[in-house]
Amino acid sequence: MTRRLEGRVAIVTGAAAGIGAAIARLYCVEGAYAVIADIDGTAAERAADAIGAQAMPMQLDVTNEADVQRTVAAARERFGRIDILVNNAGIMRKSYVVDMPEAMWRAVLDVNLTATFLCSKAVLPAMIEAKRGRIVNIASIAGKVGEPTASAYSAAKWGVIGFTRSLALEVARHNILVNAICPGPIPTALGEQGWREGALVEGVGLDKVMARVGSRAPLGRLGTVEQVAKMALFVASDDCDFTTGSAFNVDGGIVMT
Repeated sequence: MTRRLEGRVAIVTGAAAGIGAAIARLYCVEGAYAVIADIDGTAAERAADAIGAQAMPMQLDVTNEADVQRTVAAARERFGRIDILVNNAGIMRKSYVVDMPEAMWRAVLDVNLTATFLCSKAVLPAMIEAKRGRIVNIASIAGKVGEPTASAYSAAKWGVIGFTRSLALEVARHNILVNAICPGPIPTALGEQGWREGALVEGVGLDKVMARVGSRAPLGRLGTVEQVAKMALFVASDDCDFTTGSAFNVDGGIVMT
């Protein structure tokens, strides 16, 4: 059976763990070469080693444009092309707006939103030259519905969805498809950090937060990184050839728009 990403080259940011690692693994199973890009270079090397020769680790600060350009250049030098970008790197910080330091707000928007712009901008020349490409932006259902104590994160992810739609319109003529994925509650290190911080900010026990989180989905369970990765495979593959500017929910039915 033909693998769906045979010979293609993907850059996945925040790929040392969690959703990013799951996407990179599945892409390689489906025949791709993957750049495992992460702020933690040592963790990126471990993740790449676990995948094998198809993976290339890179230490990357997604908020630094020079660093982003260096990573993209290194990927092109090694593999000769860039077919797919997955903007997955993200951070979570919880605070009520009245108490939020400006530095916290800016940090969340820089990593979750501005970095999506920087990385997309960096790969576009290669994709335009090839007259083909896929950009996959990992947003969140927090970008479709508000969440108390997560205003910066929600604003950033809302921005990711808006950026996805605008960029999709700009590059459609080059046969570049741009889509977003909006995961619901996923028990990753980032998700669990957010739940713990939310409990502290609200002044309630973690058990109360988890009971609320666990009851949100009509399907009655939390999601997995593998479920998000399967959606990321679809939008990166030729199976998705007439869809752009969309934001796909992977959330068990919490949000139905």
